[in-house]
Amino acid sequence: MLLEGAFNDPSLRKTNFVIVHGGWPYIKQTAALFQKANVYADFSFTAIMLYPRALADMLRAWLEMYPEKVLFGTDASPGPPESNWEEGGWLASTSARQALGIALTGMIHDGEISRDRATEIARMVLRENAIKLYKLKP
Repeated sequence: MLLEGAFNDPSLRKTNFVIVHGGWPYIKQTAALFQKANVYADFSFTAIMLYPRALADMLRAWLEMYPEKVLFGTDASPGPPESNWEEGGWLASTSARQALGIALTGMIHDGEISRDRATEIARMVLRENAIKLYKLKP
């Protein structure tokens, strides 16, 4: 929440901010900051810190409000041999996809979204939001 001043600064209005790791453990505060036009969050690292069910609860709260602000990430990158980054990347990817599936399935079952919208949101989170935000070529 201490970053709110920067998010509100008129000279930085054209600057996009990505809250890494979803702001964990301050995930509710992160959700509140999505109201700012230039604030996004990736949920890298939280996919390793939280079990898929807990991560799904976090994602669902975010996706119900601002699905276009949520980005997938793993934090997987090479490091020293003892870091086992490959396994960490696999764990993060697997947990993130399970959590996203749990969150979206719950939203479908509760009549909040259709199956087609769930597919669209999944693509947004896993790919499209990052392409748009970072102006990447697909």
